[in-house]
Amino acid sequence: MTGVLSGSSRGRNGPQRDGHGHDGGGGPPARTPRRMLGEPVTGSARWMLALAMFAAVMGSSLCLRVVLASYDWWLPSAVVVAGTLALPALLRRWPALGSYAPLGALAGWFMALTLVFFPATAVLGFIPTPRTLEAVLALTSDASNVILTSATPVPAAASMSFLVAAGLGFVALAIDTVALTVAMPAASSLGFILILLPPALTTKAGIDGWGFAWVAAGFLLVLGCCRWYAPDGRLRTGTRTYPSGTLTRAVALGAVVVLLMASVPTIIPGFNTGSFPQGARLGKGSGVAQLDPMIALGVDLRSPSNNVSLTYLTNMPSAEYLRLNTLENFTGQSWQPSAFPEGLQPGVTDLSPNPAISPALPRTRTVTRISTVGLQSSWLPSPLSVTSVENLDGQWVWNPATQTIQSGRSTTLGQSYVVNSEMPELNPGLLAASTASAAADVDPVYTQLPPDVPAVVSTTAKEVAGSSPTPYAKAVALQEYLRSSVFSYSLATPVEGDYDGSGMAVLASFLQKKSGYCVHFSAAMAVMAREMGIPSRIAVGYAPGASTDETAVLDGQRFKGFQASGLDAHAWPELFFAGVGWVPFEPTPSRGSVPDYSLDLTTPVSDGSGPTAPAVDQVPTLTATPTPSATAGAAGSTAGASSGSWLVAPGITLLVLLLLGSPALARVLVRRRRLARVRDGGKTAPGAAPELVAWRELLATASDYGRPADPALTPALNAERIAHLAGVSTPGALALLLHAYEQAVYGQPDDSAAPDQPWAGRPELADALETLIFRLQTHATPWQRWRATLVPASFFRKRQRSSPKVAA
Repeated sequence: MTGVLSGSSRGRNGPQRDGHGHDGGGGPPARTPRRMLGEPVTGSARWMLALAMFAAVMGSSLCLRVVLASYDWWLPSAVVVAGTLALPALLRRWPALGSYAPLGALAGWFMALTLVFFPATAVLGFIPTPRTLEAVLALTSDASNVILTSATPVPAAASMSFLVAAGLGFVALAIDTVALTVAMPAASSLGFILILLPPALTTKAGIDGWGFAWVAAGFLLVLGCCRWYAPDGRLRTGTRTYPSGTLTRAVALGAVVVLLMASVPTIIPGFNTGSFPQGARLGKGSGVAQLDPMIALGVDLRSPSNNVSLTYLTNMPSAEYLRLNTLENFTGQSWQPSAFPEGLQPGVTDLSPNPAISPALPRTRTVTRISTVGLQSSWLPSPLSVTSVENLDGQWVWNPATQTIQSGRSTTLGQSYVVNSEMPELNPGLLAASTASAAADVDPVYTQLPPDVPAVVSTTAKEVAGSSPTPYAKAVALQEYLRSSVFSYSLATPVEGDYDGSGMAVLASFLQKKSGYCVHFSAAMAVMAREMGIPSRIAVGYAPGASTDETAVLDGQRFKGFQASGLDAHAWPELFFAGVGWVPFEPTPSRGSVPDYSLDLTTPVSDGSGPTAPAVDQVPTLTATPTPSATAGAAGSTAGASSGSWLVAPGITLLVLLLLGSPALARVLVRRRRLARVRDGGKTAPGAAPELVAWRELLATASDYGRPADPALTPALNAERIAHLAGVSTPGALALLLHAYEQAVYGQPDDSAAPDQPWAGRPELADALETLIFRLQTHATPWQRWRATLVPASFFRKRQRSSPKVAA
């Protein structure tokens, strides 16, 4: 049979072709679409596998019901997951396109997301355009705000539905690639773990039993279907099979994974409820606070940290409230910040903090130097009504609507900056004189309430403040009611009573139980103020901290030092009054300090002669006398940040390089193992005959260089194709490998050999194989060599099942 290589199959009238159109000689075969794509696969396995993965992913997604408030996300997610899995299943119909299935899944993911969420921005409704990318960024930003400002379960708004659908589609892509393209179905458990992370890390109870059961069932379903369905479209039970132990190993591995995941809560300290509850708190103990509004505020308060978040010096005689962000958009289920206005330019100098303040009002100008020694946030801590900020690193943007400062690139960690702020000198008489309705002076978002306000909320607001004559009197009545002895401050009661958060139903429970913490008190006053027609919002940041020994003196002004820790994380309401602007209140008992202007309604209006802080036109350099503890804390925090941050970028780069290079590394290891098997036979480990292993490696190498073996051809014709690819003019090494393979497969078996006797080594075959590999490398183009090295096709091509004698 090796005579084919020497040209004996050519006739007088030219090369002979077989029934498939193959050139019987050494020339290249005819390149028809059928030969290029391969024989189409017509069985049901591809679609059964896609259906099984769809059921596994969407079934597992039911564990997210504790994260989102409704099931509005499920149907869009199902369409995205179906689109992600359908395209690779279609590509696997043609063998030549099977290795491109991951790219097909990626394209299906993009197109399905576009079709469901952004059809108006796309060509034909599903082909993305640059406008689609802009819409994606906008929706992602909205989803980020919802996550940062909502307690679970979060509202299933369009942005959250998009985020969940994109995440589940990516999980489907990963499972399809790992289980089918890479042929490692057990490793698909990583995809299912990704589905478990949101409820595990963001909810109080963690993953419930039913949610975990759905995920475990989905994982086992993928394992089972990948076992019983062959890539050629036939049931594996429909062909002759041999005991291999694969099913046993798959079931054992699946059971071990499921049992391990179920036992983690009892093994790792800190887990106390559910299957991966939030008790462990990733990142706890790092000394760096990340203050996210509302969703993390209660957790931070229940897990107090004495680590200093920030220190500050101020020329005011008392400590200050330092705001990070404001929440004004109340959906009924959560408080969210308004969308950041477009077109704002970076810069935090020459600001106009409160244009609603009457120019005739006397004002107090304050200078505050803030050092964020242990706070990492994209919002900048600052007092109300900032006029300028100096010595601030990074690009920061001022939002005049909410009077907050935010950065999309920088953080507060390790910053030391000086803030100028300006507030009117408030007193009860001034605020009582503000009797005009302020609703027309602000955005409607500050007065909106959902239609389903519980009766207890509106009834309580009317009973407490309905008879008060002015908006200011109503505000003071609400504050005094919430700070009265009827209410108590408690971090545990809302959790035990299952009304933690700030939604409308939570507020109804809070007003009945009359126990909670700052989130409940501030949200209750803000909502009841809107019931009374007063615009309101919630500020999130730090309450006045503790005083320190740090002092500074400049131009006769005395600056006192204060510090705030995680214990001082706080939320408080701000109400709007015509001609005065936004005014903070403190309804939470035993926290913060009640403003002087809300204590006595009989205080006369100030004539401006009272003491005020001196005006400071420019921010000088302060000469401070810091305490040793504060200095050491700041230095330690900054050093820790600088010593760890430089590892992030190289670490990510190394991880990406390892992922990209993993196919090449795996291919090199496989080749070395096969060459060693050919040389020593079965001395190192039992396995297939060295002749079969050598032939398999030869076909795999030819596939890497763009000439995969055609199962419709004889070994001799496949050898001719390899000879043409390698530029081999004389048979030599190739004839030796072909003859050895044919003898092993088609020759007379040796009945005298014992079944368990190891194969004898064939060093000459290993030498011939190395020679042919070298010829293929040298005869290939640079592009072919690059592709064969970094993206070897044999690594991604599924193995063809054959007789056990041929399997290596």
